[in-house]
Amino acid sequence: MPLPDGNPTSSSTTHPFRNATGLLVLLPDKIDVEEESRFYDQPCDEPDGGASRSSIHLSLGPPSVFSHDIWLGDSLGESGAFARDVRISGWTHVGDKLGGAYVVYDCVIRTKESTTIHAHKRYSAFLELYQALKQSLPSHLQHFVPILPPKSPLSRYRPAFLDHRRRQLQYWLSAVLLHPEIGACQAVKWWVMD
Repeated sequence: MPLPDGNPTSSSTTHPFRNATGLLVLLPDKIDVEEESRFYDQPCDEPDGGASRSSIHLSLGPPSVFSHDIWLGDSLGESGAFARDVRISGWTHVGDKLGGAYVVYDCVIRTKESTTIHAHKRYSAFLELYQALKQSLPSHLQHFVPILPPKSPLSRYRPAFLDHRRRQLQYWLSAVLLHPEIGACQAVKWWVMD
């Protein structure tokens, strides 16, 4: 049945994009998790030294781990945290599995002065830092410290488990070290330098 404007339609409602002139992009039904993780793992720094950055981007500094939190001082250089980038590049087994073997994670911490620190830490070291933060931080900051991933003694030597734990520990360590107040506390500095 034609409408008064002369266009035929089967109902009185029209398609919401009928008069759109822009490009309509259909999104896939599923998300490629591996592709998304590679996207977020790419460094944000530009190789040309930042010459092509806009003046707005220069004033922002490195992005915060929690982009929706209120970390206004983080972008103005008022943050007391010494780190500007944190990642855990890998893990390795130390000793033999029969007699006291353990796993060590390589924590790569880049400071604001662009010094790179490699801190080799066991899971127990992360647990010690977590407990030290819970004891020493004021109550208004404790909710910023995420819960550590749980221990799993049965699967602790499986590569898939260790890589998953590496990513979880990287998130945890980034949340702690890049927070403007928590990253500046003495417990964090001692943990990194120990």
